[in-house]
Amino acid sequence: MKIKKNKVLIPALAAAILAGGGYSIVNAAAPQDKPTTEATEKNDDQSQAELAKLAKITEEEATKAALEKVPGTVNAVELEDEDGTIVYGFEIVATDGTQQDVKVDAQTGKVVKVEADDEEAGEEKDDDQSQAELAKQAKITEEEATKAALEKVPGTVKNVELEDEDGTIVYGFEIVSTDGTQQDVKVDAQTGKVVKVEADDESAEEENAPENQAETAK
Repeated sequence: MKIKKNKVLIPALAAAILAGGGYSIVNAAAPQDKPTTEATEKNDDQSQAELAKLAKITEEEATKAALEKVPGTVNAVELEDEDGTIVYGFEIVATDGTQQDVKVDAQTGKVVKVEADDEEAGEEKDDDQSQAELAKQAKITEEEATKAALEKVPGTVKNVELEDEDGTIVYGFEIVSTDGTQQDVKVDAQTGKVVKVEADDESAEEENAPENQAETAK
């Protein structure tokens, strides 16, 4: 009976070993995503290495030139071939919040291109055209309008732009007044008179909030 038991155990152990070995073979033969990703990264690295051989300035030098032209934060940088010219291409979030694409010649170190991304460029172009059209109808300068606005609401100007208010061209100001509230001030662009002063919506909502009114009542 013992001999019989041994004969049963040995085939079972062999089967387990074969099963384990088979599993390993299947896993080894299965295609993996990692090599594909590594191959792509390797190609990118090779491309960057090839371009780097043609560069005469370092990435640090190019970064310095780019940030001198467009102060802000670098999001990304890579070497690019722009119609035969090797450049460092930068994506920079400028201090005014816009995203700018900056190209620095990798041989001369000169900034050869600065442009906003497509969406922002389109919006800015439309805004500039609108402002230019309204400016033709204004009879006072922005400086004169600013003086009038700050005389009415002393504080700091956050933003100003020309607007068409029901057919009247005005300079629209966002001013943080000396008491800390934000005020919208409209100055007639033809007469120079302040035609409207009002708190912005958020400030008005905060002031009219029940808890604030309750504190005022106390």
